Amino acid sequence: MKKNILIFSTLFFAIQTSFSQKLFFAKENYTDSTLFQKNITELAKEAAVFYRETDADKYYDNLFRLQIVAKQYDAVEPTLTTLAQINFGDTITTKALCFVYRIFSATMAANPKPENFESLYNQTFTDAYNALGTDGKNWAEEYFDKKPVDFISAFSKTTAGYANQDSITTEQAVALCRSYCTMISYAATDALGKKLLLHFEQEKYIREDSVLIKMPDGGTISLTIVRDREKISPQPVVMMYNIYAKQDMSARCKEIASRGYVGIIADTRGKRLSPDSIEPFEHDAKDAYYIIDWISKQLWCNGKVGMYGGSYLGFSQWSAVKYLHPALKTIVPMVAVGAGIDYPMHNGIFMTFMLRWLHFVTNDKLIDNAEFTNNEKWNDLYANWYKKGKSFRSLDTLEGRPDQIFQRWLKHPNYDSYWQNMTPQKEEFAKINIPIFTTTGYWDDDQVGAMYYYHQYQQYNKSNNYYLLIGPYDHGGSQGYPARKLAGYTIDSVANIPIMDIVFQWFDHILKDSAMPSLIKDKVNFEVMGSNEWKHVASLDKMSNDTLTFYLGNSIVNNHYSLLKNKPAKPDYITQSVDLKDRTELRFSSEDVTSFPAIIDSLLNPEHQKLVFISDVIEKPFAISGAATASITAAINKKDMDIGFDLYEQTPDGKYIALVANWQRASYATDNTKRNLLLPGKVQTNEMKQTYITCRQLQKGSRIVIVFGINKSPQWQVNYGTGKDVSDETIKDALIPMQIKWFNTSFISIPILK
Repeated sequence: MKKNILIFSTLFFAIQTSFSQKLFFAKENYTDSTLFQKNITELAKEAAVFYRETDADKYYDNLFRLQIVAKQYDAVEPTLTTLAQINFGDTITTKALCFVYRIFSATMAANPKPENFESLYNQTFTDAYNALGTDGKNWAEEYFDKKPVDFISAFSKTTAGYANQDSITTEQAVALCRSYCTMISYAATDALGKKLLLHFEQEKYIREDSVLIKMPDGGTISLTIVRDREKISPQPVVMMYNIYAKQDMSARCKEIASRGYVGIIADTRGKRLSPDSIEPFEHDAKDAYYIIDWISKQLWCNGKVGMYGGSYLGFSQWSAVKYLHPALKTIVPMVAVGAGIDYPMHNGIFMTFMLRWLHFVTNDKLIDNAEFTNNEKWNDLYANWYKKGKSFRSLDTLEGRPDQIFQRWLKHPNYDSYWQNMTPQKEEFAKINIPIFTTTGYWDDDQVGAMYYYHQYQQYNKSNNYYLLIGPYDHGGSQGYPARKLAGYTIDSVANIPIMDIVFQWFDHILKDSAMPSLIKDKVNFEVMGSNEWKHVASLDKMSNDTLTFYLGNSIVNNHYSLLKNKPAKPDYITQSVDLKDRTELRFSSEDVTSFPAIIDSLLNPEHQKLVFISDVIEKPFAISGAATASITAAINKKDMDIGFDLYEQTPDGKYIALVANWQRASYATDNTKRNLLLPGKVQTNEMKQTYITCRQLQKGSRIVIVFGINKSPQWQVNYGTGKDVSDETIKDALIPMQIKWFNTSFISIPILK
């Protein structure tokens, strides 16, 4: 998260280093609740003294929780203000950050007696809430869609880990206090806050949260509908088509209604109040038509419907235009998942994350956030599977719960009719006659999916009514409110924009005939990182005006190879041996499978099976602008391989800025609908064209770095190259190492903007 740190904190982090201090906390505390409540306060005070963290965002996020547990309530607001400045700058909207904790601590700072806590809380809440704008109110309300019982359960699990010891590390103390802070804050205020929000809502809105509509095949869809009480005439509708169901979906509906529309969230089949089975992706296309048909016939609808949302909700919009209803006037798919394209397999490679996500959305009618956020559990599972070398198909049984949908997906490793039936194909793209506005980011994990739809539309649809906004954002930031600082990288000030405001300006333009959003000046709108400017062009190919081609040199110097501007006169190759049975290296890049561990790093440390290629020093500044592609000529002793290449800028001061990470299963490089195995020993060329877009101004003195090689990671299927279904391969198939000859006729094409 974001912004410059105060002078004090800058000095603090400059002179301190992270270390682990042992703190006394007797095990008797865990069995005596009175003793615990007394001593946790002192533990929090002590932990705050010893706690160090080089990540300012993480530090202040933990510090204010320590302050609450330590009953240092007056200190909480300044800490939250600093946290907000780091992340979002200093605006009235950021007063909604950590709203539950902010109001609880402000109330406790007044030292209320038990009998007047509620009245004081109500007044504090009301004053703070009313001071927020629409966005801030919507943000504040989202903190009250939690279940306090989950925090009690999480706290019990945390204490269970420390119950047999008399001391804990500073980091453990912070984790304990953090969990305790959440539990007590919600226990004291959740019911009061929800009561107030319901009162505010009933004054302004009409809410229907139990609407059920029947599909022609007997399935059931549940809707939440919120309308402004003062709007009597029929209004346009803005809808989200959502698999991430919660008990109360009204907060987002109220956000839509507050912007001048009827707000609707339709839960996908099987979710929330629907009695049907939960089968992600499978029913959304056909169901969407009948959902929109029902909406269009209601008295409060003027016959115009728009859709928006990100990730799965981006996919569900594309599913909705497969059978386009005439009432649907526009879609705004943000960071859209490409089902069968970049999820659950990315360019042909299944990801271990898919099982985690499946449990997140299918464990019950709502989302199972507690299990989904249990990083330790899932990383342990992935590590266990990886180290044992079990088949990918066994991942669900290794986890302890065989999963039908997981196994169903594995039966469709090709982009076959199973996936194709979910979204428009070929001539169906040609029939889309509504304007489309898409957002994605240079570090968006689903950028490949989002851009797949873009490219298909451009190929088959001639109406040229598609608008794209892309900038230095990750998956979350592309959906609404970008972070100022992202994995160590501070984005340009002009990129720090309220994307959600632009989305609703788009709806105003399409559904209410108002002006086009001011930032959308052409069909492709992109930010040039490092130049602090937006550019606007008519098509994606206009992002660049030249191309740099680098060949993979085969001479090693200082532990790396060279990127050559000219094709080598003499064909040659690098020989590489990859032992896929060696599992000594175990690393997780992040929860998001395609992300880098950090965008800015002073040390380039690739996996040992990767090769590093570095260009000469750049003499004149230019921007890498667009999607770099690769043409890899190789000979291998196997029938398949998973190739990856990462693109970095090495700055003159030696820092590495991670720009893109690309993966491709070689057997799907030319056709993702059928597998074309390699011929062992034969020299063949593999094209990597479905890659990530970036745009970064390179300065004089920088170098371009390509990190290139074979995938071997606990976050992905391991392709042993036998030619069998990769889901069935095991470490027994790795007895013979993968022997590869990478030919120096291989090249990387990098689009640039001069």
